[in-house]
Amino acid sequence: MIHFIILAAGKSERFKKKKNKISKQFYKFRGISPLEHLITSVSNSPSINSITLVINKDDKEEIKGFKMKYPKLNTVVSGGNTRQKSVFIALKNIRKKRIKTRNDIVLIHDAARPFLENRIIENCILHLKKYDGVFPALNTDDTLRNKKNLNTYDRDIIISSQTPQAFKFDKIYIAYKRAKGDYSDDVAIANEFGLRLKKIEGQKLNFKITNPSDIVIYEKLIDQYYRTRVGNGFDFHKFKKGKSIKLGGLKIKSKFSLEANSDGDPILHSITDAILGALNEKDIGFHFEPDSKTYKNVNSVIFINKALKLLKNKKGEIINLDLNIICDYPKINPIRDNIRNNLSKILKIKKDSINIKATSTEDEGFVNTKKGIACQTMISLRVFDYA
Repeated sequence: MIHFIILAAGKSERFKKKKNKISKQFYKFRGISPLEHLITSVSNSPSINSITLVINKDDKEEIKGFKMKYPKLNTVVSGGNTRQKSVFIALKNIRKKRIKTRNDIVLIHDAARPFLENRIIENCILHLKKYDGVFPALNTDDTLRNKKNLNTYDRDIIISSQTPQAFKFDKIYIAYKRAKGDYSDDVAIANEFGLRLKKIEGQKLNFKITNPSDIVIYEKLIDQYYRTRVGNGFDFHKFKKGKSIKLGGLKIKSKFSLEANSDGDPILHSITDAILGALNEKDIGFHFEPDSKTYKNVNSVIFINKALKLLKNKKGEIINLDLNIICDYPKINPIRDNIRNNLSKILKIKKDSINIKATSTEDEGFVNTKKGIACQTMISLRVFDYA
């Protein structure tokens, strides 16, 4: 099993000197924080099985909803007052859950390095076949000087270490148990206790956000990774004799039912079409033949799940959902919150990303008390779009 530890418990003292009130890992641009971008990238790596996130105990509100959003995020733990202590807490937590870790691998990474590409992850894992530990590093291009006397250093013998620093789990776990002093990173501990280490080529893109000026670079880069897509959907079903209808996945007592091949849920059908449209994946009728016996009376959640699978394959997420339910019957206001809560569960998004409006045709026009229910959907998606 391959574990990935993300260290996000730092207080960002240097970053906060310029009147920033939040830690750098939670700073948001276009609605995306460095931590969120990093977890998205790591989650999309096919080699990573589980993610352990280490945070400051005071930052729990900042990661609300993360476990729902990122399925590979198995564990969130509170860190210590140093990087070294935070890593050891995460390692002990993994060991407690796994027990047998003989063949496991762990990668340890700083949350302040959000632009981690999968090739570095794969390269680290590959070299662990021959070594106990692997880490990316860069040669130094700039001239290095002593701050006091301005004497230069030989940059040919100096490298700049990056993360993730990857290890055979048991090897680094034992080294951490033995460590007594203070070490700057995991490679320092591994080197102290004789682990066989391999340096691989790092990447300048994998820089560490340290000072407020680094945020300018973060903002310019983040625009290269994401695209916002918008879709709309519309669905209408006529009334027929019956005792219940489906709205937003909820079964509601009614003096009618809805005419349809499936369960006739206009809200779920409209949302499905909106997602498909935003992804340029045609429409619901293309994916599910309207008159097919296969879908006779089926739960419309299967249509939503198909759209969500396509969204996941394109590394996307729902940013905002705006519904307009058009009907004279039933009255939406008494059931609005129930529909919203159920949609939150079905779509696996926060309730505050869902808005439900209702309007009436005053018993006139195409949609009225005698004819049926319609739903109009507008949806915004954020799609991870970087080759």
